[in-house]
Amino acid sequence: MFALLQIYPLEANADDGSDDNCCLDVIAIDTTEARLKRFLADYEPTYREAVAAFDAWYDNTPGDWGEEHDRTDEECRATFRIYGALVRETRFKIVEVAVDRRPVSG
Repeated sequence: MFALLQIYPLEANADDGSDDNCCLDVIAIDTTEARLKRFLADYEPTYREAVAAFDAWYDNTPGDWGEEHDRTDEECRATFRIYGALVRETRFKIVEVAVDRRPVSG
């Protein structure tokens, strides 16, 4: 099994100490690394587009983060069909996942 990680920079952590954007999201799992690489080849440019679109909107929106920001963030992720937080310095990594093949005892 393989997992595609969306890894956020440490600066993305919330100022209040909550972990809303902490560290990473697992955005896809597959039995082959090759399929995840193909998925990422399409996904990453779309993710970058979504980040750019949100940043352009955000740069022209006065005020502190509020409901309008939440709504626009959600709409942007839905429009571009991407997952997780919209963070410019996000990177992606495919990792092999250890699978426990022992039978489950009941």
